[in-house]
Amino acid sequence: MSKRVQVFLVGAVCFLMGCLVAQQLPFVCAQDTKGPKWLHGLEFKVRKAGEPDFGPTTKKYGIEVFRDENNGNLVYISETGDIAVVPAK
Repeated sequence: MSKRVQVFLVGAVCFLMGCLVAQQLPFVCAQDTKGPKWLHGLEFKVRKAGEPDFGPTTKKYGIEVFRDENNGNLVYISETGDIAVVPAK
């Protein structure tokens, strides 16, 4: 029997044994989790470096603030998809 066939048979036997053993393992249950709580909606105007004043063409960004009820952290999510997490005090 060639080495390639032996490796395949050993792999197939290990896979089948793993399938049988995995059925006997207990299921793992996670603790109940709470969803985030919405706190604030913010809107910021952001000027470029050479722009002296805020005007009608100034770029605006929206940010939502949530509190993670499981650990108390604050989660900031911007409209561009950026996420920041900070510990609440």
